[in-house]
Amino acid sequence: MAAKGQSLRPSQYITTFGPSSVLETPDGPVVIAAPSHSTLFENIHPEAYEIQDLRLSQTLLNNKKIFRIPSNAELGVKENRLVYHAYHFPRWSLCPTHGILYRYKPQSLIGCPRCKTASKWGEVWAKSREEAVRFVLACSHGHLDEVPWSLLIKHKKGCSKPEYLRWQGGGGALRNIRIECPECRENANFGEVYSRNFSCYGRFPEENNRRVDCNRPAKIIQRGAANLRVSEIKTALTIPPLDTQLHRLLQSRAVLDVLVAIPVNSKNLLVQLLDNLVKGNRLDPLTSATIKQYEEVEIFGAIYDILGEITNPKKSTEATLRQDEFLSLHNAACDGAPPQRSDKPGGPNQFEVYKENVTTFRLDSGRILRVTPLSRLRVVMVQIGYTRPIDTNQNDSQENSPIIIPVEYMPPNESTAWHPGVELFGEGIFLDFVSDTEPKGISEHFSLQGEAYSRWLAAHNSPSSYQKIKAMLANKDEDLHRLDYLNPVFIWWHTLSHRLITALSVDSGYSSAAIRERVYTCTINNKTVGGLLLYTAQSGGDGTLGGLIGLVPHFDRILQSALRNIDACSNDPICIEEEFGEDKVNGSACYACQLISETSCEHRNTLLDRRLLLENMP
Repeated sequence: MAAKGQSLRPSQYITTFGPSSVLETPDGPVVIAAPSHSTLFENIHPEAYEIQDLRLSQTLLNNKKIFRIPSNAELGVKENRLVYHAYHFPRWSLCPTHGILYRYKPQSLIGCPRCKTASKWGEVWAKSREEAVRFVLACSHGHLDEVPWSLLIKHKKGCSKPEYLRWQGGGGALRNIRIECPECRENANFGEVYSRNFSCYGRFPEENNRRVDCNRPAKIIQRGAANLRVSEIKTALTIPPLDTQLHRLLQSRAVLDVLVAIPVNSKNLLVQLLDNLVKGNRLDPLTSATIKQYEEVEIFGAIYDILGEITNPKKSTEATLRQDEFLSLHNAACDGAPPQRSDKPGGPNQFEVYKENVTTFRLDSGRILRVTPLSRLRVVMVQIGYTRPIDTNQNDSQENSPIIIPVEYMPPNESTAWHPGVELFGEGIFLDFVSDTEPKGISEHFSLQGEAYSRWLAAHNSPSSYQKIKAMLANKDEDLHRLDYLNPVFIWWHTLSHRLITALSVDSGYSSAAIRERVYTCTINNKTVGGLLLYTAQSGGDGTLGGLIGLVPHFDRILQSALRNIDACSNDPICIEEEFGEDKVNGSACYACQLISETSCEHRNTLLDRRLLLENMP
């Protein structure tokens, strides 16, 4: 286990780090343990930190539950105390002074064999974690291991194969580095072995080195590489009717268990049940008191919504959930959310739109852009697993494509697993085009055209050849959802989203990394329409201060700023001449014109095409 700690925000654990990720700490690099090996739930059940979201749990998570990572303050311990464990990894270290590659052993105090003559042996061992080598071994099926340094060299007969090796050379290229045995003097060129495939030993270091059989090839990769571990995340926006404070309180685990088990037909019976839960220390007295303040008709209306979600769950995919969100945003833009406001105990709705603040702009093209400010929203992000998209140059690309390794916790003697998640509260702006000929408020999207449009349309109609996009999505079951991703309308809105995020970061005061996106497509009246939600939501840090929705009256200026230099890129003409094809994940898009922070882009900076937007200006 790691001896020193490193602070992480809950959102960092979900979006960037998590089990099996390599994290840099003051005590050297570590691999974050799986929830079952974290010691987090040794003395407490995960329901103490449950995040309630029936819509997400009942559909995309297959009835699994969601827990959040508690802070030190919630656990009642000091800020510098470790609450989530990790394992030292990698164990091999490189002494930069003497060019010696050696293995770190916590119990034997082994360090660089030549440093022990220059200083105290304890100090040599202590600094060995600061010298951890930057290379590891990984395969596309999620396994992570040490580089077999000793096996890189073909030792001479009779060599004892010492526990340390010499690291010779350096500079800007790996081919300048040689790994040498100090006894038999045999060596290997590291540049050559770096490009080789190795046998995978099926190791999961996050589970205390559990091993499984694996016939996949493994590659040497830098421990800080972006493709060493990619979090697989499911996200849902809280939408009506489950968006009120009353719905959230009734979804408390203790209350929900009672509602499912006992037919509640009066408020008096519900009050008795709540009192019993409080007496049994299963329910917070404040939660019980808040529920009791609501009128009976409101309580049973909320109970009907919740039980309906449980007893009659929809067979939803991510595509249908997004369509539900799009329709809720569309309805809120037309009628507000909630349509009629009244003071309620326990706080406002978690999906709030003031109809009088919705603004429309007639653009130079004559099209009408509707900008809808969401003064309150709630987003739940859940990490269901991770992938390692590592290319081993194998011909069987389908078999070698990355698979999702689940990240979950199964309490002892229970059958329901828990995924880690985080709930974020904030504000947002929803954008769509509306028609002045169709019924008032109906979304529409103008007809696209051009060469880039034709390429994306061909991919949308025949997606089977686009293996790289399938690998990036890492989901082979939701074909409908993948088809929506390749729709030219989706690509258009996604490309515009990145331009707007960059422009908004200049005017709103939020950093571009703090603004996130959700891109929608939906079929209305047999026509594909789209929309875009830009939001800032954090569990600390950039929060709901009104800086984003305050820009709504001036959004025409923001749009002009976003599109001002769309025809120019510092990498042109190379960038603009890039065409989308079967071996690509983007069209014309690069870091200088379209790519943004990967925590802001829900598609990891793929499915973008500046040329499509340039040929179809709004």
